[in-house]
Order: sequence, then structure tokens, then C-alpha cells
Amino acid sequence: MKLRKEWVFTAIALAAGFVGGALSGGLHTVFAQQRATEITAERFAVVDSKGVKRGEFGVDAQGRVELNLYSENGRILWSAPARVGIVPAGPVGPSQ
Repeated sequence: MKLRKEWVFTAIALAAGFVGGALSGGLHTVFAQQRATEITAERFAVVDSKGVKRGEFGVDAQGRVELNLYSENGRILWSAPARVGIVPAGPVGPSQ
């Protein structure tokens, strides 16, 4: 009788383990992602830890490539191609 009781407890423990594993694994399964060799998009944005956009690289409405760097309050600090009225935030070129 003692041997049968041990088998029942073992079977219940295994069943509970499978059920618990299936429930928890099915809810939060994370698979390793393969490394992409190419990512395609019209625009990429870089944001800081607060979610504020600090830079972007993309194609403008006329189909030209542009790169913009922003201050923490959203002001354009640097842009390529250069825009009228935008001046560098600091020294340009090699320091002397």
C-alpha cells in the first residue's frame, strides 16, 4: 500500500509540474531572435531614457536623406543636409 501511495504522489507531482509549466511557459514565452542582416525603414529615431527624440535618420518628403540631432527640449542642434538658420551647438572642426 505504501508503494502505491508513493506512485500516486509522484504522478500528481509530475502532472502538476507539467500543468504549471505549460501555463507559465505559454504566457511568457521568449524566444531568442536571430540577428537580422538588413533592417528596412523610411526613418529611424533615437530616443533617450525619457522617450524624448534625440536623433533621427531617414528620408524627407522630397526623397532626400537627412540626419537630425535634437536637444533635450526638441530643438534641432545639427542637421544634414544643413538647414537655413541652424548653427552648430559647439565648435566645428579640430580643436586648437
